[in-house]
Parts: sequence; C-alpha cells; structure tokens
Amino acid sequence: MKRMNLSFVLRFLLFFSCLFGCHPNLQVDRNELKLIQDAYQSGHLTVVEAILRDRKKERGLSLEETKLFLKSLFYLNEWEDFFSEWEKTNEKPPELVLYYFKAILSSKVKREATASEMNDLLVLLPVSPEACLLYLRSNDSKITKFQKQILLAQSKQFQTYLDILQKELHSKP
Repeated sequence: MKRMNLSFVLRFLLFFSCLFGCHPNLQVDRNELKLIQDAYQSGHLTVVEAILRDRKKERGLSLEETKLFLKSLFYLNEWEDFFSEWEKTNEKPPELVLYYFKAILSSKVKREATASEMNDLLVLLPVSPEACLLYLRSNDSKITKFQKQILLAQSKQFQTYLDILQKELHSKP
C-alpha cells in the first residue's frame, strides 16, 4: 500500500512540476506556418522577419519558426540581430549550426565560436561536405596534419557517394 501511495505521489509531483515548471509546447497553426514558409520560399524575407519578430514578442517561437527567423536574418545580413537571436536560442539543430558558421565567416562582426559551437560543427563533419568546408575556413591556421588527412579522406568518401548517386540517377527511367 505504501508503494502505491509513493508511486502516486511521485507521479503527482512530476505532473505538476511539468505543468508549472516546464515550458509549454507552442501550438503553432499549421496553416499560418505554411504561409510563412511560402513567403520565405518566395523571397519575402522582410515580411517573414517582421511577422516572426512580432510573434516572438507575443508568445515566443516554435523551433520551425525560429529556424525561419534566423535564416531570414541571415539572408537579410542583419548580423547583430542574428547573433543576438542565436545566443537566445536553446535548441540548435544542424541546419542552424551551419548558418551560424556561415554568418561568422560572412559578417564583418568579430566573433569567435565557442568550444561547444565547434563541437556542434565537428559532429556534422562525417555527414556534411559544407560542414567540412566551414570547419576548414573557421580554423584555417589551426589544422593539424592529421586533421587534414582525415578531411581529405572524408572528401574522398563524399565523392564516392556522389559517384554512386549519379550512377543510380542515370539508371532510373
């Protein structure tokens, strides 16, 4: 009986701690998100940026909205806002990590990537040729001979995949 009561109390505490302490999942209207995505795809970046900036003030942004917001800031070359929003963003998916390093290299804002951010980029090296290139450009004077050998081997692996992909595409009707 005591075990059942203890289990009930633990579940009760867990439920209410999440209810009051956890951030609520943002309910995003799929139709509105689709409209914003379409506007982004159509090149209406200032419209997307303005809408999402207002939404952020009202209720915060979902992960999808955050991605669109940061990408809009990136393509509008609003570097200070981009880096400010980057700092505030908790969840940083691989796509945004790549945009962050492109922003560091593209902007005239003097900015150094943290060790954590470099680790996020390193995780992408085996799966992204772009990540390899960004890593090389971010660390141009710090690459060791061993790292260079690994990156050369990785580039050969990417080339092998591209060759296989081309063969597969040519064999399809």
